[in-house]
Amino acid sequence: MKHPPRRALPADAAELTRLRLVMLHSAGILPPGPWSAECERWFADRLDRDQRFAAFVIDDGAGRLVSCAVGQYTDRMPRPGQGPYVGHIASVATDPDHRRQGHARLVVAAVHDWLTASGCGQINLTASPEAEHLYRSLGYANVAGPAPMTWSAP
Repeated sequence: MKHPPRRALPADAAELTRLRLVMLHSAGILPPGPWSAECERWFADRLDRDQRFAAFVIDDGAGRLVSCAVGQYTDRMPRPGQGPYVGHIASVATDPDHRRQGHARLVVAAVHDWLTASGCGQINLTASPEAEHLYRSLGYANVAGPAPMTWSAP
């Protein structure tokens, strides 16, 4: 049974770090050992205190995360017809044993919805070649090449 996305809590920091490592390894990036502890502390701190940061996750019901996506937003200069913030989606990862089940779509959509509800009139992300079709299907389009992609409110 597929669990719905939920907003991550500081207690999810270790699992978010594990999934971030899955994503980085898929890109051929192998961080040094101490990096994991630093990343875990960073996630726990942001999830606890930063109102402009959120992660949405799907768990397996037993405390292990199977998919995640992270969002954050910053102020932007005033622009006619745009919200006061620009958002960024990052660290989209799904455990290899749970891929091709729609989890990434659900967590990305949850982050996207949170960012737009927070006032983001533009949301940026960088797409891997494997995920580009997912982001296009959610309304993201090229701005200046195959990646990065940007979504803008109509």
